[in-house]
Amino acid sequence: MKGASINLVTSWPSESGVGSGVAVVAKNICRALSEAGWNVARLSPSFSSEGYLTSSLRRLGFNIFLRHGRAMRRSLENGPVVAFDFDGFYFPRNLRFASVNGGILGDIVRFEKGAVRQTLKLLARLDKMACRKAEVVFTPSEYCRKRLDELYGVRPENVRLMRNGIFFESWVKKVKAAVPERRTGPVVLAVARLYKRKGLSQLIKVWPAILGSKPSAVLNIIGDGLEMENLQHFARELGVRNSINFIGDVRSEKNLAGYYAGCDVFCLPSLHETFGLVFLEAMAAGKPVVALNSTAVPEVVRDGVDGVLVPPGDDKALCSAVVSLLENESVSREMGERGKRRVEEIFDWSKVIRPLVEWLETSRKEVIC
Repeated sequence: MKGASINLVTSWPSESGVGSGVAVVAKNICRALSEAGWNVARLSPSFSSEGYLTSSLRRLGFNIFLRHGRAMRRSLENGPVVAFDFDGFYFPRNLRFASVNGGILGDIVRFEKGAVRQTLKLLARLDKMACRKAEVVFTPSEYCRKRLDELYGVRPENVRLMRNGIFFESWVKKVKAAVPERRTGPVVLAVARLYKRKGLSQLIKVWPAILGSKPSAVLNIIGDGLEMENLQHFARELGVRNSINFIGDVRSEKNLAGYYAGCDVFCLPSLHETFGLVFLEAMAAGKPVVALNSTAVPEVVRDGVDGVLVPPGDDKALCSAVVSLLENESVSREMGERGKRRVEEIFDWSKVIRPLVEWLETSRKEVIC
């Protein structure tokens, strides 16, 4: 419906980089809808991303402001509304909106402790409220669809599958144009927000064994988060700190593409993924993936086809998978090529956005009628 107006609501600030998969998805959906001809008004706060607890409080405040700010409330009443994560929990009950939920906070509480766990438990209750208020919930995987029913009691008929995606052509161009840093040995790349559930402690744990087979190997870890200091300390304890680069957040897509272009294997042994955008980035860059056979990961990465999936907690299998791909360039290249074709055929945003577009078009027609 060319020229139609919609409102996208996200409490993640617009400049959020790799800090949140939800923030990246919100940004990409905004772009995909704009490219499809929709007039998209993005309603988001202007604060800078800070620590987890501070950012959570600011995001809650933004939702309260949405309800009580007159100008903001009038904006929400003009055109269909799409909200993300727990955003929308405080919407008026008569406001029709779609929720894009790719995080399911109630599912990740089990991985955290202390103040972060308590904060997540609160946000999970709000997440549940938003999902049950929404007219329809879009979620990126069958794993998520199942957990929405089990944890939040969202009726299956109110849940629609909309995979996450990537802007394939523009990403591939950036990867091809990238000039990787000079290297002296094989490079393994991991990209994630540094939470415990991302499994980077396991990757660091097996890194000495990987170095035993590939002494010149380098591990690049991109991302920041609560576990940064713990992971750096762990690497020092194991005596492998000099072969691991903790790069922090990379907000420039051009620079990020350079790291993907310069790696041989992408490895993220995450215990929990509701989808895994970074796997798409690696596959579209033509790189083989090593990950765990858990949660939604097998819906993205096909074991033995695009990469290698190992059982959770199996250190030996994780080490073996990484070393095997580093040693067998032809196998790695074939996996990378198959993954790249799969992303192009299935996961380009112009294709995965269609379920949301269909709902928006139906909503607009009902309003007009």
